[in-house]
Amino acid sequence: MDFEQGAVFSYHYDFGDGWRHTVAVEEFLTLTATHKHGSCVAGERARPPEDVGGVSGYERFLKIIADRDDPEYAKTIQWCGGYFDPEWFDLSIVDKDVRNALRLNAKRRLYQPKPKTVPKK
Repeated sequence: MDFEQGAVFSYHYDFGDGWRHTVAVEEFLTLTATHKHGSCVAGERARPPEDVGGVSGYERFLKIIADRDDPEYAKTIQWCGGYFDPEWFDLSIVDKDVRNALRLNAKRRLYQPKPKTVPKK
């Protein structure tokens, strides 16, 4: 598939949860190093937890974890690994995840890493 700057295409991830993404090619970068595998060069925000239930499930998940008084809070926060910050993004960790996703038998990171000190909400 050939792309040029300004090209737009759809990407479907996890057909069960129905994640549909529109990808726009903004620019082509020349990297200083040639990578054998995929690489992440930039990004924003945390990825939703696997099997969260698509867009509507993720919206519900965010609502629950934002309210410690929600009856489902404890179970939900435990389900997602004990911590989740929707604003989190660490380029070096995400880049490693991308490289590992393309390797056979690589250990996949299921949960967001917990910071050394978890901020109080």
